[in-house]
Amino acid sequence: MQVHLKIGEFAKLSGVTVKTILYYHKIGLLAEPARSAGGYRLYGTDDLKQMLSIKRLKSLGLRLEEIKTILGHTEEPKSTREVLLSLQAELLNRIKTMEEQLTKIEDFLDRDNPALIEGYDDPSSFKMILDILGKEAKTDYQSICPELYEQERKLYQVMDELQWGFNYQDLLREIAEYFKEHPEQYQQSLLYGSQITAIVDLPEDSPVIEDLARDYGAFLKTFPFWEKVFNQESGVGDPLELLMTEIFAEVLGPAQMKLAELLRQYLILEKSAGKTEAGD
Repeated sequence: MQVHLKIGEFAKLSGVTVKTILYYHKIGLLAEPARSAGGYRLYGTDDLKQMLSIKRLKSLGLRLEEIKTILGHTEEPKSTREVLLSLQAELLNRIKTMEEQLTKIEDFLDRDNPALIEGYDDPSSFKMILDILGKEAKTDYQSICPELYEQERKLYQVMDELQWGFNYQDLLREIAEYFKEHPEQYQQSLLYGSQITAIVDLPEDSPVIEDLARDYGAFLKTFPFWEKVFNQESGVGDPLELLMTEIFAEVLGPAQMKLAELLRQYLILEKSAGKTEAGD
């Protein structure tokens, strides 16, 4: 005796929703069944077997397009083995990438790890900036504030290695090109850089830090890109934000971290106040 199930009964028996069944019909993954005289879909044993095959393959992590190739619903069908071997290779590659990322994170979190402190080549982002600025600007940077030069090398190493969130390299390129066209502001930024390195041993509550944050913030607001720098959304979750902050703290001193916090506060508040006035 042949079984004929309506779509609601078929959905309940196969363990999927009616919406899913209709979507599978739409993309050609599940063949349309016969219909009753009244136009209702009627599902039989073969339809149930096909749906169970789809569910089994999907549980292996296969995408719907891959399942279609296995079931022969494409112009170039593949065997189950071919598709699974391809999936295996993809998963192994993902595992390798994740293991490499975890190794980097563990290295960065190791406070005694010299890889974060010294003995590395210029990170690609840092090299890009120096290439744009030119040899003379690099020499000025190294001579006027050598400590900050080394700190920034380390920070760019972290950013390049982990590559979390926003496309920061486009922003760095814009900043470097601006400085190349405005050498007087570049020189002024180096002078502020020397002040930033000078506060490294100060206590976090020193009024010198707050004064420097206000002066430096006023200077930064003369740049056309300052809002991009201090209102950039990283796009990563809180745990990774905290991890990045912890890694940066390996390079910067407490007073310098406090300066960065105050700068962001002042500039974001300034922007918010501007929006409020515009709204009024």
